[in-house]
Amino acid sequence: MEGNSLREINTTINLEQIWCAVVGKTISNNTEIIHLKKGILTIKTSNPIWRNELTLQKKDLLNKFKTTEPKFNIKEIIFR
Repeated sequence: MEGNSLREINTTINLEQIWCAVVGKTISNNTEIIHLKKGILTIKTSNPIWRNELTLQKKDLLNKFKTTEPKFNIKEIIFR
């Protein structure tokens, strides 16, 4: 993720830190946040195996994310 303003950059850093806290270091090392738009968080995985595993865990990850940091108002996670 990238940002043009200081606010966007700060949001990106916070989102990446929270993602790492929610999923752990191993998953974080195998994923990359592509963007957050209208409550939809898009994550790129390092390979199809990670994409499949995270898709199976999507509901739990979404709940953890909502309780950890509700200000992002994430409604959906898409893995690519």
